[in-house]
Amino acid sequence: MIKKLKRVLHKEKPASEEKEGTCSCGCGCGCGCGKKLVAALVVAGVVGFIAGRLGCGCSEAKMNEKLTAYINQNPKVIIDSVERFYRDLEKKQRAGRGKPAELAVAPAELIAEIVNDKTNYSLGNTNGKFVIIEFFDHQCGWCKKTNKEMREAVKRAKNIRWIPIDTPIFGEASETIARYVLAAGEQGKYAQMHEAVGNAQGHLDEAALVKLGEGLKLDTKKLKADANGEKIRAKLAANRKYAEKLNINGVPMLIVDGKINPGALLGENLEKAVKASNEKK
Repeated sequence: MIKKLKRVLHKEKPASEEKEGTCSCGCGCGCGCGKKLVAALVVAGVVGFIAGRLGCGCSEAKMNEKLTAYINQNPKVIIDSVERFYRDLEKKQRAGRGKPAELAVAPAELIAEIVNDKTNYSLGNTNGKFVIIEFFDHQCGWCKKTNKEMREAVKRAKNIRWIPIDTPIFGEASETIARYVLAAGEQGKYAQMHEAVGNAQGHLDEAALVKLGEGLKLDTKKLKADANGEKIRAKLAANRKYAEKLNINGVPMLIVDGKINPGALLGENLEKAVKASNEKK
């Protein structure tokens, strides 16, 4: 595992290929770190910390085994690491030290593919001309904040078509949550389950997700069957392919009216999108 994570960290583009002032990792920092950031957070913030706690006298195979077991038992360590990064970043930006990134334009053909994909859900105005595509993980705090504000924004802005793309990156728990939210969509309640999960407190295991389904009057037997079925797994695989085509390795990441917005879409930036959507014909 350690070798694999280090390979991800060091798999970087030549300087000639890295566009200055952009960031494709979802942090919104505009630093040009691209795909390396999330891996760096995991390697530096988690692997080094955990390896130090586990001790260095083991063989690499034994250390890999211990590290894998620790992360499986404590997935929140990774999530908390990313949360701390975002909090620190926000403080810097508020202090005026953050440099705004020049937004890159997403490939038009890929946007069209996502918009026309009938397996994707649309929230807000399903025929809206101002399209916001969001790649997110239900366990990501900044994704939750974005989703909460987006739900309010689409009520005010009648021209926004919001296409959420479930992209679980925080391990098995995130994958399970995404499967159940998509499974609720099989009964016509994707939006309701999406919101219920966003508002839920505590750890969401399968039992908790089934309980949320009960609260939404879903057929829980079908919900469990669909969540563990091949159709939903295939959908998540398709979502990952979209993310790969856009070099997305971190969340949240949004495409706002054709432009890639790295990081959460909140506050002033979201209000700008609302205003632009109202002006778009």
